[in-house]
Amino acid sequence: MRLTHTGTKEIETGRLRLRRFSLEDTNEIFREWANDERVVKYLTWERHGSAAETKTFLFEAIAGYEKNDSYLWGIELKESGGLIGSISSRITDERARISDIGYCLGERFWHSGYMPEALRAVLDYMFYEVNVNRIEACHSVNNPASGRVMEKAGMIKEGQRLRQKYITGGGEYQDCDLYALVKEDFERLYKPEKPDFFDLEGKDISKYNVRIVCYEYSPGNPVKNLVPGYKFNITEKSSGTILGKIDLRLGFTAGLYYGGHIGYSVNPEYQNMGIATIACRIVLQIAKAHGFKKIIITNNPDNKASARVCEKSGAKLVRIADLPGWTAMYKAGDRHKNIYEVVL
Repeated sequence: MRLTHTGTKEIETGRLRLRRFSLEDTNEIFREWANDERVVKYLTWERHGSAAETKTFLFEAIAGYEKNDSYLWGIELKESGGLIGSISSRITDERARISDIGYCLGERFWHSGYMPEALRAVLDYMFYEVNVNRIEACHSVNNPASGRVMEKAGMIKEGQRLRQKYITGGGEYQDCDLYALVKEDFERLYKPEKPDFFDLEGKDISKYNVRIVCYEYSPGNPVKNLVPGYKFNITEKSSGTILGKIDLRLGFTAGLYYGGHIGYSVNPEYQNMGIATIACRIVLQIAKAHGFKKIIITNNPDNKASARVCEKSGAKLVRIADLPGWTAMYKAGDRHKNIYEVVL
C-alpha cells in the first residue's frame, strides 16, 4: 500500500475549522501565539519578535501548500472565525507510511478541549485520507499537558523516555515522552470484543414507550466487506406499531467507517418525535454489551435532523469526510459524510 497525498484540505469538526493559512493571518498569529513566551517555551522554534517574522513564516508555509505532501493547518473557531493555533503532520517515512504531528495553541484557549478535538480530527484525516499506518508525537517531560492532549485524542504512550530528544528555540535540550498510534490499534477500538450474536428473540428491549424488535441476524458478506449485524424494527411499545428501523453492525471495515456502526430511519409520520434518539440509546447499550469501546454513526452533512439525533445520543462530530469513489454511497451520489463517534 502507498500513501495517498492530498495536501492540506480543510477539516471541519464540531467546534473547529482546520484550514490553510494566508498572509491575512499574520497579525492574529503573532498576537495569539507566535509572540507568547509561554506558548513557545517547549517548542523547537523561537518566539517571534515582530509581525514581520510571522509573515516570513507564512510565506514559507503558503509556498509549502503547492506540494501535495504538506500538511499544515490553522485552527479556527467556527463560531467566531478567530484563529487559535496550528497543527501539522509531517511524513517521516514514505515507504513505511509514518508521520509525526506537532501543534500549538494560544494560551487563552488552553483547557477548553480544542487541541484534543483538532488532533483527533487530524489523526482521522491522516489514517483515512492519506493512508498513513503510524502516527507519532512527542512532548517535553516538562510539558505534561501536551501528553494529556495526546491521550485524550487516543494516542498511546510508548517505550522509554527519550533523553535530550530535541532542542527548543531557546536552546534548551528536552527529554521527551513518545506517543504513537498505528492504524491497527486505532481500528481495534471500533471492533466488538464479543462478535457473536446474542439471542434477542423475545427479549423486552425498550425505553419509555419505544421497543426495538430484532427481525434479522445478518451474517455479513466478507466478499463485499459487509460485517455481521442486527436489524431491528422500532416499535411503539404498547401497540407494536412499526415506527421505523435501526441496525447495529458488529465489526469494522474501511467501508463501515464511512457507513457507520448504527444506521436508522423513522417513518415520515413519526419523525421529529425523538424516536430515533431513544432507539439509538437502546442500541448503544447492546453495543456496549458486545464490548465495543467506540461506535461510529455517519450521516449526510445536510441532514440536520440526523445530526441532532447523534448529538442527543452522546456522539461528537470527528470531522466531515470526503467519500472515496469506491464506496457504494459515492456511487449512489453522496459526496461527504459526517463522521460521529460515541465513546461507550
